[in-house]
Amino acid sequence: MRKKHAGEHDNLERWLLTYADLITLLLGLFVILYASSRVDMKKYKAVMSAFENVFGGGPSQGALSGENGIMSQPAENPGMRESRSMERKVKAAVGDALKKGGAMITVDERGVTVHFLEKFMFDPGEARIRTEALPVLDTLGFLLSSVPNRIRIEGHTDDTPIHNSEFPSNWHLSVARALNVGYYLLQHYPIRPEKVAIVGYGEFHPLVPNDTPVHKAQNRRVDIVILNSITKD
Repeated sequence: MRKKHAGEHDNLERWLLTYADLITLLLGLFVILYASSRVDMKKYKAVMSAFENVFGGGPSQGALSGENGIMSQPAENPGMRESRSMERKVKAAVGDALKKGGAMITVDERGVTVHFLEKFMFDPGEARIRTEALPVLDTLGFLLSSVPNRIRIEGHTDDTPIHNSEFPSNWHLSVARALNVGYYLLQHYPIRPEKVAIVGYGEFHPLVPNDTPVHKAQNRRVDIVILNSITKD
């Protein structure tokens, strides 16, 4: 009879072990959910190390770690993914200008910017687009007409003053250059005018300090910015 009562006692308390395992798993789940909502790589590694020690398994093992783990790295911003995809298309379109050192491409939170330098696009102190630059503008214009993104065309100069009968200031020159680039694209390609903005900044938005001739040359430019935002149909 004593053996029978002992067996019954064991069976009655066995549910406590199952309950304890369930509580442990739930605690782990909530910690993981919290960590995934606020990813801090140092804290994440510490949490993962603790769980590996508790549940077993070596480093970089399991579904939560390793190259294909669900928390292997923070998710990339959707806007940045769009910009990276656009960057590849723009590089292909303006590759000739890049090879000649007449253009640069940057990617930031706004989108993708093509910086066309003066030496490639214009003669010094003039706003007429050089004939040599037109094939690159044509290729880019074809791309711009096929995407829904908003576009900004921005003129820039260095800080060397200009004053002549055509351009009384750097502001006038920067606006004229941006306008000529914008008009060329709009006249030759089916780009919707309502998605295009044309502005001139003069010398007030330099890429680099105007402290050397090389830096001044980088600041004399027209930027074509392909924004992440798109127009509504």
